[in-house]
Amino acid sequence: MRDSMRAGNPPLQLPQFQLYQPKPTHPNWQEVYREAAKLAWNIAQNIDLKRDPLAGTIFQKRKFLALIKTLKNLFINKRKMAKNDHNFNPLFYIWTMTNQCNFLCSYCSNHRGGKYPELFRQGLTKNLTTAQGLKLLEIMKEASAIYFCGGEPTLRKDLPELLNYSTKLNMFNMINTNGSLIGDLLLNPRYSKFLSQMDVVIVSLDALNISQMAEIYKVNEPLSRKVLRNILALRILQNFVHFKLIVNTVITPDNIEESFDIMNWCNDLGICFSPVSANIDHDPDYTLLKNPRYQALVEKILERANQGYSMIASPRMLKRLLRAKGILCHPKVFDHIDYDGRAFWPCKAYQQAVMINIFDYKNVKEMHKAAKKIIDATNFHGDGANQCQGHCAWMQNVVNDTYARALIQGFFDSGILNEIRGMMG
Repeated sequence: MRDSMRAGNPPLQLPQFQLYQPKPTHPNWQEVYREAAKLAWNIAQNIDLKRDPLAGTIFQKRKFLALIKTLKNLFINKRKMAKNDHNFNPLFYIWTMTNQCNFLCSYCSNHRGGKYPELFRQGLTKNLTTAQGLKLLEIMKEASAIYFCGGEPTLRKDLPELLNYSTKLNMFNMINTNGSLIGDLLLNPRYSKFLSQMDVVIVSLDALNISQMAEIYKVNEPLSRKVLRNILALRILQNFVHFKLIVNTVITPDNIEESFDIMNWCNDLGICFSPVSANIDHDPDYTLLKNPRYQALVEKILERANQGYSMIASPRMLKRLLRAKGILCHPKVFDHIDYDGRAFWPCKAYQQAVMINIFDYKNVKEMHKAAKKIIDATNFHGDGANQCQGHCAWMQNVVNDTYARALIQGFFDSGILNEIRGMMG
C-alpha cells in the first residue's frame, strides 16, 4: 500500500471483512473506500511522508517527555493520596474549545443537562481568542496531555496554531471530533503537521446505516457518509503518519444492533474501538443497562478485548465502564475547562460547580491551591453530604477511578502503566 501511495496510485482494494457482515442498509464499501483512498492520496501530498523511526514510540522526544511528566505526577499524587489529599496534579485536561457544532446528536450532553449547539445558539459563544488559547496552554503545561473537544473543535480556525504550541510544550495531544470536516481540512497546507502532532484522533461513529446516522446527528445523508469516508481515509494515512485512530460509539437503546456492526467493522480494519453507554446528565441510562441486547453487546466487547482486539481500554476498565459498577471517581485527576477559559471545580457534572477563571493564575498548581479553599475535592464523589451525588459512567470517570486505584494499590498491581502504554500507542 505504501509503495502504491508513493507511486501516485491510491490503494483501491478494500480489506476483506471477516467479523463484519455488511447489511443492505449499509453503504457500498468499495465505493466509499475508493473515495477515501483518493482523499488520503491527496492529503498525502500535503504532508511529509519521511517517517521518523522513533515516531509513535515512547522514545519520540515529545512523547517521552510527556511520559516522564506523567510518571513524575504519579509519584507526587501517590504521596498526596497517602495523606488523603485528592487535589492531584492533573494527568490531563479537557478543553471544550467551543459550544458550536455542525451536528445536533440525539445523545449530546454537556454533563449538565444541555446540548452544545443549543448552548451556542443561546448565546454562549464568546470563545477564547487565539492569544488567550495560547496562554491557556502555557498555564496548563504541567499536565501531561490535552484533550481538544467541543462542541466540534475542528470548527475553530486556529486549531493548527494551538496544536503547534501544545506540541512545543511537549504535551500529548488528543482530539474528539464528529469527523465530518477533518478530511477536507487535512487538504489545507495549514494542517500539514496535524496528523504528526495529534497523537490520538477520536471520531464519533454511532451507526453504519447512513440514514440512521443522519437521524442521530440531525444532518443530511451526504454529510453522514463523509464521516465514513474520512475514517477510512485516516485509516489509510496511518500507514504513513503514526497516530492512534479511535472510533467512539455512544450506545443508546436505538443503536445497539448498529454498535455490534461498528465493533466488528473496527475489529476487521484494525481501528481502536471505544464503546460507552449513554448517560443521562450525571447518571447512567439504567433502562439501557438492563436491556438484554445491550448486555449481550457488553459480553461480546469484553470477549473481543480479551482476545486482543484493539480497544480503548483493558477488559477490567471496560467492564466497569459498560456496566457502570464500581466506579469511584476522583474528579481532580483532570481539569475540565470551558469555552471561555473557566474551569469547572471540582467537576463539570456537579450542578453547584464553582467556575474558576484560569487566567487569574500563573499556573495550574496555583489555580488548584486557590480552588481547594472553596471546595475540597477530597472524597467528593458519593451520595453523602457535601458530595457530588452523581454516578457518571463516561470514560473519563473510569480513567479517574483507574488512576486513583493505582495511587492506592501501586502502579504495577493496578495495571495503570499498561493503560498508559496502550493509549500512547
